[in-house]
Amino acid sequence: MSRILFLIFATMVLCTSQAMAQTLKISVIGAGKVGGTLGTLWAKAGHAVMFSSRHPEALTGLVNAAGPNARAGSVSDAATWGDVIVLSVPYGAMPVLSEQLKGKLDGKVLFSTSNPFSGRDGDVGRKALETGVALADQQYLPGVHLARAFNAVGYAAMKDQSGQNKAIPVFADDAHAREMGTRLVRDAGFVPVLFPLARAHEGLPGGPLSGLWSEAELKRKLGL
Repeated sequence: MSRILFLIFATMVLCTSQAMAQTLKISVIGAGKVGGTLGTLWAKAGHAVMFSSRHPEALTGLVNAAGPNARAGSVSDAATWGDVIVLSVPYGAMPVLSEQLKGKLDGKVLFSTSNPFSGRDGDVGRKALETGVALADQQYLPGVHLARAFNAVGYAAMKDQSGQNKAIPVFADDAHAREMGTRLVRDAGFVPVLFPLARAHEGLPGGPLSGLWSEAELKRKLGL
């Protein structure tokens, strides 16, 4: 009997260890509607999530709604704490954010939902659109493993369509970014479809890869 109990205990420990190994520490920089919605989906999926903004004391309601896996912190706290950094800020903030985070994100996966708009983001937005959004991201935040996703999906659709087998394009090149980007999209309740960073502009609002599709519809649309 003691041997059976030992085997049961060992199995429980192994399962717990595997579950812990699968849990990510996700820092969300920019806890607005998109960042707040995605962070909440990840927290409810079992990941540890830190929401951050310039005013973390104002995030109490969001943290409470996201549940016991969520917490709040400063932007600098989030940059240090997370295994993966989710960027969900207006693109006009990128120059300031670049200085604030210089050297703090090296080697980490940066998962960006941020989009440049020439009207809202002024010269910063216009230059990013001219340069290409993925290249602009890497110029502002060098040394990261970049993935982009959820760039043309409203926060309400994220809430309502999670778990409904809707496909989300994930733009990434290196293996680490592709793996983490795919996982974050899947754990938010969507089906990831991988594309190279060179096509990231197609996933911006109004682009051919914007909106929500089934995986089959998206692949058929692209002739894949």
